[in-house]
Amino acid sequence: MKKNIKILITSIFLICLVFPSCKKNFLDKAPGVDINEDVIFSAKVQTEKYVANMYQLGMPSIFAMRPADMGLGANAVSSTLGVLSTFVNLAGITDEAINSQANQGAPSDWNNGGVTNANILQEDLRYYLRWQAIRTANILLERIDEVPDADATYKNQVKGEALFFRAINNFEMLKRYGGFPLVLKRVTSLEESKIERSNFEACVNSIVKDCDDAAGFLPLDQPGATKGRAQKGAALAVKARTLLYAASPLFNTATPISSFGNATDDKLISYGNYSLNRWKIAADAAKEVLIWAQAAGYTLVDDPAKRINTISPTVVNLVVGNYRDSWEKNDNSEIIIANKTWGSKSAGQFPLPLLLPRSEFVPNSGAGWNGASITFNFVRKYEKRATGLPQDWNYAGGNDLLQKYAELDPRFAQSVIFTGARMHKAVVRTPIGEHTPSKSALNSCQGGHWNLKFVNDGIDGGTGLEVNCPILRLNEFYLAYAEAMNEFEGPGLATPINITGTNILTAQLPAIPNSALDAVNKIRLRSAMPPINTNNATTLKTRIHNEWDIEMYMEDHRLWNARRWLEAENDGVLKGSMWGLVINKLNDVAPYPTAFSYRPFVFMTRSFPTKLYLHPFVLSEIQKGNLKQNPGW
Repeated sequence: MKKNIKILITSIFLICLVFPSCKKNFLDKAPGVDINEDVIFSAKVQTEKYVANMYQLGMPSIFAMRPADMGLGANAVSSTLGVLSTFVNLAGITDEAINSQANQGAPSDWNNGGVTNANILQEDLRYYLRWQAIRTANILLERIDEVPDADATYKNQVKGEALFFRAINNFEMLKRYGGFPLVLKRVTSLEESKIERSNFEACVNSIVKDCDDAAGFLPLDQPGATKGRAQKGAALAVKARTLLYAASPLFNTATPISSFGNATDDKLISYGNYSLNRWKIAADAAKEVLIWAQAAGYTLVDDPAKRINTISPTVVNLVVGNYRDSWEKNDNSEIIIANKTWGSKSAGQFPLPLLLPRSEFVPNSGAGWNGASITFNFVRKYEKRATGLPQDWNYAGGNDLLQKYAELDPRFAQSVIFTGARMHKAVVRTPIGEHTPSKSALNSCQGGHWNLKFVNDGIDGGTGLEVNCPILRLNEFYLAYAEAMNEFEGPGLATPINITGTNILTAQLPAIPNSALDAVNKIRLRSAMPPINTNNATTLKTRIHNEWDIEMYMEDHRLWNARRWLEAENDGVLKGSMWGLVINKLNDVAPYPTAFSYRPFVFMTRSFPTKLYLHPFVLSEIQKGNLKQNPGW
């Protein structure tokens, strides 16, 4: 997958790219566009360079990127590409994490209620690039049939890719703002660019149509040299994700949580009515992804021998398991499409400084940036491996921290760096709790844990491996199917499985689930978690939401899920108490201490105004006069 996309991305530097160069008029025609287009569409080799441009501008990332790290120039700032020259770990906005030492930029504004229509692009870094990607897609759709040496198969491929990128970028607008301006053709003048917002339903329908059309053009899968480009499954996945969001409480309602005060304008940010059937439509779309996956040979990463955590017999302190393989191994069997712009990275190169501790706290770590300290709010979501019940943490503290950790869901040790855990090959044991806690120590790791996910074990301070950046993974659509089916008809019937003893090596669930329970249990099985079995839809809803949090951790889902579920204002989610652990060693056994105490404490109380369930449009866009601002902003 990675080789072809890297070739495409590299090739864009060989040609003058066609996109607007000023953020003021992001839909304007660029100077010299016609001359450049004649070259671009004169031959397939030139068109491929323009397609590469679309991939770079249009592919989202689970890591919010600054322009220099997208290959768009070290000095790219708002005056040239319309994006802020910065980056941020969005986990720090949620209950997943707090930035180590200093909580700068977007997380700080979100945590203290300081988001405004002037600083919202500290989160939405790709806002202007998104419009440029849509423009590129529209030009390709308009002119691809003119390429003289391209056959029908290639032209259909490019049409499908253009529709896919228009859809996924429009979805990124939808989840943030609700209804947005639909730009479905080339815009050639400033007056044409003054497009008003379409209502929410029209935006959903447009995205779904683009996905359906794209699926009709794209192949079942991309073979050989084109592996890594959008295929039918990518289009179906964007459709399914869009319909799940559309069915969710934030949008599937007659009364939006923040209202304009009139029914007409409220349809910009909601359907204006509730329909149970929207959940069925979402479930069917998710199932369509699973059916495609079976036909195309995509499967969950699930080696029965790796369902229960094991320590590598050849690598010191390395926890091995299916879940780790699913995020660490590039191009694995469950990745539908990924952002492949990163290349090889060492611990001090972006995006790893957002994932690893600051190197002043843990040597061979993430340089001098603000890595993610994982909160106790998040850690306490992990259930006991043996029973599937919540862990019984003592809020007065306890002396059995390592035992508590050892009892957790195998995904904990494959996601989180805890006291004594391996970070990567240059840090085989992380001494979080092997000091006397002081103010500086608590500031550096307030949550009591560091992040492990997406830190390839081969990365250290001097060498690097590619950082996986999946955009669409198969596991998401099992969860989407489970959630939507449970909302529509309840848990359904669970296929009986036994995962005790050696049965863990043989237990299987169908690849195409027939109930919400089977879908969520399919995800749990590959990590040896006991199956859920309940006939209560409310109970299952809570369990499925928790499963989303655990399975999709650090993949830029938590912020958006908390909003679409209308749970962001719940205490300890995006608002209220953020908890960490004070950890002390209890002995000095050589070579490492063997026992630690823990005491939960609140390190921050966060704010979340109700109006923040939807982003405000940036002030400069509102001032153009064609966009109606979201309520409260």
